[in-house]
Amino acid sequence: MIRYFISDLHLSDKRPDLIRAFVQMGKALITREEKSELYILGDFYEAWIGDDFQADWNTEIENALAEIYKSGIALFFLHGNRDFLIGSDWINRVGAKLIKEQTTLSLENSAVLLTHGDEYCLEDTEYQAFRKTVRSKAWQEHILAMPLEQRVALAAQLRNDSKSMASEKSMSIMDVTPSAVVDSLARHHCKTVIHGHTHRPDVHKDDQYLRCVLGDWDNSIWMASIESNTYTQFKASVENFLQNGLDGLEVIHQEILY
Repeated sequence: MIRYFISDLHLSDKRPDLIRAFVQMGKALITREEKSELYILGDFYEAWIGDDFQADWNTEIENALAEIYKSGIALFFLHGNRDFLIGSDWINRVGAKLIKEQTTLSLENSAVLLTHGDEYCLEDTEYQAFRKTVRSKAWQEHILAMPLEQRVALAAQLRNDSKSMASEKSMSIMDVTPSAVVDSLARHHCKTVIHGHTHRPDVHKDDQYLRCVLGDWDNSIWMASIESNTYTQFKASVENFLQNGLDGLEVIHQEILY
């Protein structure tokens, strides 16, 4: 069994190159003979305004996901801070299984905690207040009741506000709070966590835990896998990936899981 992990693709009509890269990734995974699973750990889209949203560029993405599922690859999705409005209609259309924030993945010789990661950024108190609001059921029901045009405008406003706030904050404030990671691992009886969100792909290891940070798709394509209790992180430029597919990926990190 090989398990693949991606996050922070931020797919939208503004980046057709990234859509092509994801579709190509899906086709490549389907041709592999190993039994496999694909985990999408949030921010798959740049923004999501409701499952009733339909667009030609997104139909291509949903078709690619459905083909992955139909091929026998188990598909899992976890909400991020930009696509938390994805609901059961989208999940059913693509054949995915929705997993909750901080889900424990039991492996042959270890357990791994999966999450998007934004809940760990406790020093960014402004963002945490916003996160609490938009993750509430009442707020989401209110937004989804709006006409589609209003939701499109709201999503654009929220993106602009997010970029403006981020430009005024230090990178350290927007990174994870280490104690929050350690506490969550202790609660879930894990020593390894995989997350995205921070756009700081890396592997952090000490005597307490292994923290694997997935990369965001922009100038590069990032992907990770777990096979035989080994975590491997891959990277390729978008151009290289579009030309060579999975063969264009370079190993950046490799660690044995705790």
